[in-house]
Amino acid sequence: MSYISELRKLVGHRPIMSAAVVCILYDEEKGLLFEKRTDTGEWCVPGGALELGEEPEDGLFREVKEETNLDIEDPVFFTVKSNVHLVYPNHDEVYYTDLVYIVTKYSGELFHDEESVDLRWFGIDELPDNIMPTQTGYLEEFIRRIKT
Repeated sequence: MSYISELRKLVGHRPIMSAAVVCILYDEEKGLLFEKRTDTGEWCVPGGALELGEEPEDGLFREVKEETNLDIEDPVFFTVKSNVHLVYPNHDEVYYTDLVYIVTKYSGELFHDEESVDLRWFGIDELPDNIMPTQTGYLEEFIRRIKT
């Protein structure tokens, strides 16, 4: 059981703060990898909350493996976004600080876990319409940078 799950037992749906890692997985030929969330139906890039005491890059490797079955290499820190406020469909409320990484090296076969219903590559000019709103800012910045 994760730290967040244990904490939820104590605080219920009340707001908590958490650090999260997010992976912009980019392949020049395929585009950006997105997963379609089971809980909201939104598309998002892989990532999730860090466990208590976990190093950010270790959490990134773990989250990407859990959510996509891919092994990533050489993550590059991209940006940090604080005060990312989410209220989940089950009414859990979280204020995240997202540590965003870019990854271009990976191996393995795509396979999604129970947190998503689909994994799909999208060209940078053909992104899905229903992207998780908390991620659009840094995704737009990443796309601007690779186009210049």
